[in-house]
Amino acid sequence: YQFNNIAADKTDGKNPPTNFQLIKVKPNWHDSSELLGYESRISGRDRFVVTDFIRFIVKAWQHPDTPFFLCLDEMNLAPVEQYFAEYLSAIETRRVYDGKIKTDALISADLITRYADKTDGVDSNYELWNQLKLTDTLIQNELKANGLGLPSNLIVMGTVNMDETTHSFSRKVLDRAMTIEMNDINLSEGLG
Repeated sequence: YQFNNIAADKTDGKNPPTNFQLIKVKPNWHDSSELLGYESRISGRDRFVVTDFIRFIVKAWQHPDTPFFLCLDEMNLAPVEQYFAEYLSAIETRRVYDGKIKTDALISADLITRYADKTDGVDSNYELWNQLKLTDTLIQNELKANGLGLPSNLIVMGTVNMDETTHSFSRKVLDRAMTIEMNDINLSEGLG
């Protein structure tokens, strides 16, 4: 599914707009594979399992003038420092290069090139660009050269509940976040 005009991409009341992605955090996330993907050799040939998180980042790269909002729902059901460590580190590497904000890669150029070019045991039927829903050859070449970094139009937020069933945040997470605490909310206010 390729977008020609994201402004024309309207919600129909059934589906959220395509510049918003909700990812439901699961309690068993103890590494970044559920967000950043992983290599699988189950079939006997190598494949890279692409996640919705990665597809959404690639989509944001394709529309640099549109803000993209990613929400991690119930993000403290699992230890944030474990499944989100690479992202937290990448945002600390932001720098301006040729007038554009760049970060270190979440997925390396070597890994992208290996799967795009199908080398070193990669399944010959595997199509990385199809998995990423990416047809733009300029972005494909950028990813092969520099890896997948964070686009400047990506806004990541999360919801949390603080109770005895969840994990608290470390200073590393809180130092990189803006928190908004909401108590005593009247959900029916303004509906009358």
